[in-house]
Amino acid sequence: METTTTKETTMTTGSFFNNLMLGSGHPEPEVGMGVTYIMWTDRAAGTIVEVIRFKTGKRVGQIRAIVTQADKAIRTDDNGMSDAQTYRYERQPDARRKTHYADKDGGFKYLSIGHRSYYHDYSF
Repeated sequence: METTTTKETTMTTGSFFNNLMLGSGHPEPEVGMGVTYIMWTDRAAGTIVEVIRFKTGKRVGQIRAIVTQADKAIRTDDNGMSDAQTYRYERQPDARRKTHYADKDGGFKYLSIGHRSYYHDYSF
């Protein structure tokens, strides 16, 4: 089991690469930007469809939450049940929307912002 510690929060996944993605920082979220949902050893791709900001209080203007939708990942290699996987992504405008609330440092738990990545771990 791999563990990455950032400030006060310990995030654990079953993948060294997934932990690197979680600890790599993030750009300012924007509508249309790609996201990667980080799971135990798998990853899924999505798109930011809404950015919600605080309207009042001492955090006015800061990002409160983002709303995402899962993208369709289409395998583009012929490697079968392999770690060497490549994908292309298509938006799914009718996909369920999910709201992710920012933590006090402006990060999002188990979400990497700024790129899309899909990976299926065939060892499970």
